[in-house]
This record gives sequence, structure tokens and C-alpha cells, in this order.
Amino acid sequence: MKKIIKSIAFIAGVTILASCADRLEVTPPNNIYDEQIKELLENGTAAQKETILKAIVNPMAQYFNNYDRNNVCSTGSANVMNYSYPGIEWGRSLMGNDVALGYDLESYDLAGRDLYQFVTDYRIGNSNTNYCHWTTYAYAINQANSVLGYMTEELAQTDNLFKDGRARALLIRAYSYMCMMEEYQDAYLLGGKDKLGLSIYKVYDPKQPAVARSTAEETWNFIKGDIQEAVSLLTNAGVKYTAGRANAEDFDLGVANFLLARASLLTGDYATCVSACKAIISSGAYSLIKPENYGGRNTGAWTPTSDIEVSPATNAFTNINVNPETILGYAVTSSFYAQAAVFFGLTSMFTTYSSSKSTARIDDRLYNKISDKDVRKDAFLDFEVGDYKFAANGAVAKIPSYASLKFSSTDALNNDGTAGAGTPASTTKCDYTKFRLSEVYLMLAEALCQTNADGEAQNILNELLAARAKEGETLTIDDYKSAGSTLEIVKLQWRIEMWGEGGREYYNNKRWGVNVDRSGSTVHPKIVSYPANKMTLAMPERELQDNSECVDNQLN
Repeated sequence: MKKIIKSIAFIAGVTILASCADRLEVTPPNNIYDEQIKELLENGTAAQKETILKAIVNPMAQYFNNYDRNNVCSTGSANVMNYSYPGIEWGRSLMGNDVALGYDLESYDLAGRDLYQFVTDYRIGNSNTNYCHWTTYAYAINQANSVLGYMTEELAQTDNLFKDGRARALLIRAYSYMCMMEEYQDAYLLGGKDKLGLSIYKVYDPKQPAVARSTAEETWNFIKGDIQEAVSLLTNAGVKYTAGRANAEDFDLGVANFLLARASLLTGDYATCVSACKAIISSGAYSLIKPENYGGRNTGAWTPTSDIEVSPATNAFTNINVNPETILGYAVTSSFYAQAAVFFGLTSMFTTYSSSKSTARIDDRLYNKISDKDVRKDAFLDFEVGDYKFAANGAVAKIPSYASLKFSSTDALNNDGTAGAGTPASTTKCDYTKFRLSEVYLMLAEALCQTNADGEAQNILNELLAARAKEGETLTIDDYKSAGSTLEIVKLQWRIEMWGEGGREYYNNKRWGVNVDRSGSTVHPKIVSYPANKMTLAMPERELQDNSECVDNQLN
């Protein structure tokens, strides 16, 4: 990480740093201008402070939805799995049991094949499938440290705007380190606690010496420390939850407590996880998706012609306006929408990607575990549409059974975010939700189970399931008792509710020790198995070369 942290520029309105490490080590970049900015932040007028703050801090929003803007990652940007967060996370979704890629052998030649089939060792340090995870998050850490160089602890005490600004940078740094820990170390509760974590960089300094890896425990404490400071800063600045903010992409207490809950769950700090989740739920800023908005709904006829009509306007997963669960998201109107369309290109059954026989499908083994009373079952087809002419490219291919409607639409949103673009060739332009309320319910229920509060966990699950009941039905955990204990029901609900989102199944499998085992499936075109204890990546080769203090992971 040393090379990345030292060499990548922070760019927000003005270019403050150059992008070449060699030059940086010769000439301090724009030092005079840097001091001028600090002087204005400390002693300028209110208008000057706000203008500079917006230029420095507002771009932080893009680093929850990052992509390789300047090819700094050198991961081979032709592969969408390697250059954007939505693509990277979908790649992880393909590496589990519940998402099937394609429906015949021809699909093996498409994006994600190597990950989906585990045909190469994706963990090795010189592979793009490894390096993309490192560079994108290291880049974001660098940008956060650049902002923190201005938004100091001392400055944050002087003005609520600066508290807000510092909190945003802390949350980006914490999130980025958290994602890297999920990739580059064993699960904390399955042996990772006693192993190495990451090199911790607290400041931007092109000339700082190489930093050795801290322990995993020290790294996680650093991550949680950043988040807890952000919670305190936002609270003291009067920044509450999304309901009081202008945009879904804004950082607020919802985002901060979401990250705190996640980091705490991953490290077995269940009391903190419970507290953070309850704070989000009790805020009243969010509510659960209505049954009629859970996934796409066809208002035409299911025939292999253009009269299949699935609007993005009524689907909570394609339109934030009907997704009251959105804690953090990016509307098509956002300047930070970036590569979110990549996600819909990969997951919708009506895109060019699907026309190449790579339709995203749910494994029948999971589908059959979903109660018939559950509206989430309607997000997947229980029949084969057959040959379909794709508007995006005029290709004709089969839409198979078990295809997903969850993220699908036959149209796009307009540039202003309204419905009915009328350009079905652009079916990937939809709103993108990154963090949502249902995951908070699942984190809370799991943490409660781990503290022997099964009764309370069941009540939380019942709240979630009540919102997932079909019209006229009552849905409770009794409909899922066959899964086993309350904890096993929670794990099943994770799989159903978060299907295809954020690579959640992969990361949960890793931390639970659940192997990939597709035997018995009728949907996966090829049976694959892979052990959970081999889901940790080697340190990137370039990091080992550039950071003399870095040592590699000892992989299983």
C-alpha cells in the first residue's frame, strides 16, 4: 500500500498532488498552495471556507462507489469485474452457491467466468483479480488521508462544517480498510484475529517511510476508532440521518452506524453491533420496502416478444424514490453515479450481457427454500420465457427459468431520474442502492443470536418477514423453521434477502466457514466446490516489491 498511498493524487477542484511517485520524492507538490488552503480554512470568510470545503470534501461521496478513473490500478479495464466497485462486488457474488451464471457451456467465455468457475487461483499476488481489490481501496484511503490533512482534529473543533468534513474522510478510510481486511486476512473469528492486518497510514506524506503490517486486532481497532470518531463528529455537528439530508449519497449517522455495525459484527463485538443497528432502526428515517416494489414486475405478457414490460420506476432496486430502505445510494442524477450502471448490465435479464446467454439466475436449491408466502420468491422466474429479442443489441437468446427480476427492467430512467426514458436499449441506467435497512435487520438479528438473545432476534426477523409477505398472507419465522436454529434461520434470510447484493454471500461464507458446494443444483451449468478457508488473498506482488516492510500472507 505504501506505493499507492504515496503516489496517487488527491484531486478535488484543484490538483494538489502530482501522480508520479518519482517526481513526488524530488519536489514537494504545490506546497505553497497547500498552505494557502489551510490558511483560508482557518482564517478565511465563511463563504471562502464553505467553497473550499465543498471542493475538498464533497468528492468523498464517490469513494463508496469507486472505479478506476485514471487507470491507476492497471487492472485491465476491459473487464468490468476489475475496475469498479459494483463490478468487483458482483464478481464476488458469482463466487458462492446462490448465484448462477448463464445457462449453458457457452456462458463460460463471458465476464466473470474465471471467478465463477474458480478455474484459476484468483488469490495470487500478480493477478488482476487480486490487485483490483487492493488498488481501488488503497486509492480511496489516500484520498481520505489527503482530506484529513486539512480537516484536522483541531480544526474540527471550530466549526460544524469541519466536523462534517472530517467525519466523511474518516468513514471512507474506515470503509476502505474494512473491505481490504475482508479480502486480505482470514475471518477474524476463524483464526484471523491472531494474524497480521494491514499497514496503517494515518497521514498523506509522499516521503513517509514504509510501514509494516499491524496486527489484525490493531487494524480493526483503528477501523472502529475512525468510525466511532465520525459518529461523534456527526452527532455534535447536528448531522443526523438521510431523512434530513439532501441526497441519498450524503454521509450521515445512518452510514456511520451502518459501518460501525458491520465492523463490529465481523469482529465479534456484538454489543456494539446491536447498539448501532438499533440506533438506525429507531431513528425512523428508513422503512422496509413495500411488497409491490420488491423486484421488477412485468406489466406486459410473458411471451418472447417486446410486450414484456418491466418498468424501473416501480422497483426499489432500480429507483431510490420507491426504496425507503436506502441508507446510502446513487441516483442517476448524481455526479458520483459513476459505474453503477455496470451492476445492472451484469444482473438484469434484459441486457446485452444476458443476451449472451449469461443471465443471472438463482440456484434452485435456495429458490426452493423460499416460502410460497414470501414476495421475494416472485423476484425470480419459475418458468422459462424462451427465445427473446433483446432491445439492446437485437440479439435473440433464451431467458431461462430461475432468471432474476430483482434488478431487471426493460427501460431506463430519464436523465432527471423520472421514469419512462423510452429507450429500452439503455436498460442499465437505474438508481443504485449501496447500503440498505434490511441488512441492518439481519446484522442485528445475527448479533442478538450470538449473545443468546434468540427471542429478540426472532422478533427482529418477524418484523422483516412481515414486510415480505404477499398480499393476504402472514409470513413469520415459523415458515422458515425447517432451516434449524434461530441462527440458521438468520443465515438463510441473509442469503434470500441479500441475493446478488454487495458480494454478501461470499463474504458471509468466508466468515461463517461455509464452503462453496454446488452439488445437487439443477441451475449451475457446472458443479464446483471451493473451501471457505481458501478465500483469503495473497498480498499483491507490487505491494511486496514497493513496501520493504510488508510480508506476505501464508495461504492455506
